[in-house]
Amino acid sequence: MLAEIETYPRVREWDVDIHTEDLDKMYLQFKEFLGSLPDDKDQIFLVAELNRKVVGFLGIHRKGKRMKHVGVVGVTARSDYWRKGFGTRLPKAGIECARREGFIRLEADTLAKNKAMRRIAEKLGFKLEGIRRMRVKMNKEYEDEALLALVLM
Repeated sequence: MLAEIETYPRVREWDVDIHTEDLDKMYLQFKEFLGSLPDDKDQIFLVAELNRKVVGFLGIHRKGKRMKHVGVVGVTARSDYWRKGFGTRLPKAGIECARREGFIRLEADTLAKNKAMRRIAEKLGFKLEGIRRMRVKMNKEYEDEALLALVLM
């Protein structure tokens, strides 16, 4: 179900880091990732379910050695569940997990034009720290990327 969500065209529209568009390859990537997860202390991974159906997921991973206190947040939800609260509830739960795991700062990058994701992040306390001009190339166009951050102290 995770691979299906990640390969939905409407989800990929906003994803700045597409690993593959092939469902079978995406499934294998998730299988490998989930297999290594129990031993990886630098990752938080949450899944949102509704009626035994996965509707979204969130990952937080630590940065390098000098930035172990920093977590990079990514959140994805099935497009048919957008505007139903999962985009807010998942990051809210992720923030609480990050606090318990000792993260001091969380960062979330999104396309600058992704107003819905920016609104969600700001509602949860993230602050816009900057716009990276022409950061992402999508469909032969260069897009700006917004950097949002939340300090947990």
